[in-house]
Amino acid sequence: MKGIRIKIIFFFVAYLSFMALNTGMFWWNVVLLRDRLIIMDNFHELLSDILEIRRYEKNFMFYPEPGSFKEVVIYLDKAEKDATHLKSNIIEVAGQKEYDAFMANMNNYKQQLRLLADGTPGDLAKTRKLGSDMLQKAQNLLILKKQRIHNALIRIQYIPIAVMISLAVLITVLFYWQTKKVFGRLRYVQQAAEGVARGDYDTINKIRSDDEISLLMRSAFSNMATELESRQQQLIESRKLISIGTLASGIAHELNNPLNNVSLTADTMLEEFDDLDESEAREMLHDIIGEIGRASLVVKSLLDFSREGEHMMSRISAGRLIRESSKLVSNQLKLDKIILQTDIPEDLPDIKGDLNSLQQVFINLIINADHAMEEGGTLKISASDTTEGYVRFDVSDEGCGMTDETIARIFDPFFTTKPVGKGTGLGLSIIYGIIKKHGGYIEVQSELGEGTTFSIYLPEHKEVENHNEQISGGSDR
Repeated sequence: MKGIRIKIIFFFVAYLSFMALNTGMFWWNVVLLRDRLIIMDNFHELLSDILEIRRYEKNFMFYPEPGSFKEVVIYLDKAEKDATHLKSNIIEVAGQKEYDAFMANMNNYKQQLRLLADGTPGDLAKTRKLGSDMLQKAQNLLILKKQRIHNALIRIQYIPIAVMISLAVLITVLFYWQTKKVFGRLRYVQQAAEGVARGDYDTINKIRSDDEISLLMRSAFSNMATELESRQQQLIESRKLISIGTLASGIAHELNNPLNNVSLTADTMLEEFDDLDESEAREMLHDIIGEIGRASLVVKSLLDFSREGEHMMSRISAGRLIRESSKLVSNQLKLDKIILQTDIPEDLPDIKGDLNSLQQVFINLIINADHAMEEGGTLKISASDTTEGYVRFDVSDEGCGMTDETIARIFDPFFTTKPVGKGTGLGLSIIYGIIKKHGGYIEVQSELGEGTTFSIYLPEHKEVENHNEQISGGSDR
């Protein structure tokens, strides 16, 4: 946030500096124009003095009047003072050479007039020519000064336009730049949100900018993904408990058989204890131990399924995965009149995954298929090698099927077609997340009234995988 504050302060200071600079330039040009207008008045006065000199010169030469020469001298002195006072301005307008020529012309003209006034024979034509040149030079100075004032007016006229154009270009560039960044961030937010919703957290790292806002967004999404992953794991565990509840009746039946056998055998031994020989008693005890082992195996499978712990990727055979998963639901399927058919070739490649999590996937799919076939039916589970580095599992039922609208939403969290209180809508969403984490994907085909097939693609286990993972998982066919 400190960087953002610095940028805001920088842009604010830059804007104020820009406006202050342009305001200063505008003020300086206005002041300069004012000074030039004042100086131009002085140039007008100089020209007016010279015009008066020419008028009294004419009266002195052609209409001898006693006071005309005196007036010429007065205006000539005044013009000389004005020219001296305007020296820097004249040099600025016309240059040093023109100023020197103008002053020399004025001095020569003054000398010629004094010669004529003293009665010394002089050149009238030369005097007139000097006066004419002096007047022409004064007029030229005024024209040059007007031209400079005109140029200053043009500058003052175009400064606001230039400022407005500069501001418009600057604002347009900044707006385009910021808009591009904002839309880029919005696209990132959309893609990251969609990716997180799908369980694809790689999209979080797609933003490459290192500015504060981008870092904040990436951090927020990373924290959200971590929290979602934690919550999803909690949902998986809670979903297991829901699945266990659903499987309770089937498991109770599975446990009831060995317990009944143990009870009957124990009663028989108790009733015939005195008449039993050692071999018969030993045989009955072995039967009891076998039935207890059978019940213990059921309990162990259930505990392994429900246990929460660290999930390790290991080498798993397709046959073992389907066998372990279907074992927990076999009695439930029998009670609901569902015939389970499996087709798992022995030569399938092993897959890489966490057995406990993948059991959750298949048990959820089997339970969903059970619910979809209310009147009973056939549930088929098959597996095949795709030759593309995946093992494909198909779970097909003969249930009610789904519409295209339902298929489009079945993996959305909390979406369910079951009545209120009958489902949370989290099962397929969790399935999608588990498969995604395993590097696989899932497809659905369904038609109303004809059933549904879920196709699950799980990556094959590569021989170059970490040796520790191979040992920890083992291969169990």
